[in-house]
Amino acid sequence: MRPSASGLPVAEPAPSDGRPLLSSVAPTPEAPRELTARALGMGLLIGGLLAVTNVYMGLKTGWWESGSVTAAVLGFSALATVSRRRGSPYTPLENNVTQTAASAVGAMPAAAGLLGALPALSLLGLSVPGWGVVAWSVALGALGVLAAHVLRRRLVVEEALPFPTGTATAELITAMHAPTQPEVRTGHRGWLLAAVAGVSVAITALRDAFKVLPGMTAMPGSLGGVPAASLTWGIGWSPMLLAIGMMTGLRLGLSMLAGAVVGWGVLAPWLEGSGILKAAGYEGDMVTWLTWPGVGLLVGSALAALAVQARDFLRAAKDVGSLGRADALPRWAVGVGLAACALAVGLGAFVFGLSVPYMLLALVLVLPLCAVCARGAGQTDVSPVSQMGQITQVVFGALLPGAMAPNVTSGAVTSGAAAQTGVSMWSLKSGHLLGASPRRQLVAQLVGVLAGSLVAVPAYLLLAKAYGLGSQALPAPFATQFRAVAELAVRGLAGLPPHAGLAGGVAAVVGAALTLAAKSRAAKWLPLPLAMGIGFILPAFYAVSICLGAVGMALARRRWPDATDRNVAPLGAGAIAGESLTGVLIAALMALGLMQQG
Repeated sequence: MRPSASGLPVAEPAPSDGRPLLSSVAPTPEAPRELTARALGMGLLIGGLLAVTNVYMGLKTGWWESGSVTAAVLGFSALATVSRRRGSPYTPLENNVTQTAASAVGAMPAAAGLLGALPALSLLGLSVPGWGVVAWSVALGALGVLAAHVLRRRLVVEEALPFPTGTATAELITAMHAPTQPEVRTGHRGWLLAAVAGVSVAITALRDAFKVLPGMTAMPGSLGGVPAASLTWGIGWSPMLLAIGMMTGLRLGLSMLAGAVVGWGVLAPWLEGSGILKAAGYEGDMVTWLTWPGVGLLVGSALAALAVQARDFLRAAKDVGSLGRADALPRWAVGVGLAACALAVGLGAFVFGLSVPYMLLALVLVLPLCAVCARGAGQTDVSPVSQMGQITQVVFGALLPGAMAPNVTSGAVTSGAAAQTGVSMWSLKSGHLLGASPRRQLVAQLVGVLAGSLVAVPAYLLLAKAYGLGSQALPAPFATQFRAVAELAVRGLAGLPPHAGLAGGVAAVVGAALTLAAKSRAAKWLPLPLAMGIGFILPAFYAVSICLGAVGMALARRRWPDATDRNVAPLGAGAIAGESLTGVLIAALMALGLMQQG
């Protein structure tokens, strides 16, 4: 997203805490309603749906959505007309609380490490009890929210960084609540989303519950003498994969397909034909080998991006060093932060195997690395969450050689808090433009952290039990990345499959080169290394299906540009939500013994 040049009307002077007031969204001279039960409740409900969706989508593909814009639209659609009829209009500041709470809830799967670190620990053989995961996620989520509020004045008020997602959310809320805004369009989007979600529910149920549809329709023929079906080439019966392609665009879809072609179309047949691997197929040695060039692309891209962002580390140090009394949290929030630190230290030592001194070191790294992510979210709308975790893993690899699980845990601390910080900063930017109270947003976000933990963790545990982490149904690509970085940091190249180290090194150079070339004129013709790397790790039919969705949307946009741009968000959100919620429901029925697995 790019920051809009439309300009939101700002009344001067600003309040003492630096908040602008938007005359266009102040319906009466009285202070408008803001942190109300209906606004917070709707935000938690929408956020719960986002959290379940992000757990399912993140474990399948590695992607997740903050949901700020979606939550604002859904909140307005659900409450605006009804509240107006009851004589108590739903205000823009209430809508902001709704999206603030919803995005805080929706970010919890990433903040808790459910998409990367926790599955990686499970694959390494460390079993963490459900209560421990919930408590861990509350601690990290709270630290991420508090870090955002500590950095708010510096980045949002003084430097006025654009935070494009936050700006777009504020502009959307302002437009929806304008007196001349027709209600038909938001209502149409709601009905379209519901209809698409219904179709997605039906397809998912026919595939996973009734077994009428296959997970994949295999491609006929063979590649290099190996059947295409055994190399996972085909088209997936997944509305979610098509929707991801529709929403992420043609370049990402083609990049992911390019990764799958190199990995599953070229290297995999060669590996099987040469006899290098003992067990072929996705769940054999093949995916283990292909993980290394895939992770090489991801890590090479991350290192190059960090080199480009070197100034951000210096600025982050200045951000932390310049914090003063004006940035201080309320006393009760300081108490929450201290309690979260104590909880994290205790859990790290007694549940995750990271001793108290090393856990304290990880917590020391949280604020400066969260500052890097916050600045990235403000300047480019991209929060480099996984890179912060990888930096921490490298540091702890040197400090704790031979300790795999503690290495992953250390990365989980910083990446988890940073994930919530980035999303919180977008919400704070939106609130700043709308004249919202930061302290009321803080309350909404902390309540969202607690609610998100209680929703996301059970969904994760159900999915892991029903489908199996690292399986073709639930590949968990970022768990693979966490585990691979831990192995490299702790063991070096020892123990890698034959030639996998060389492939990973070459891929890292390619990933770095593509990232450094991203600012050149040829950038739009070059593949995205992140998507290419994931194409190596996921089954090939994931890339094919996502690319089909992207191509279809590109063709539709050429033929019907306005209608496509208007409807792509509800189409994609409906398809993703329908499959995600149905997948979690089926997992719950399996766990209760009401549906047979397999």
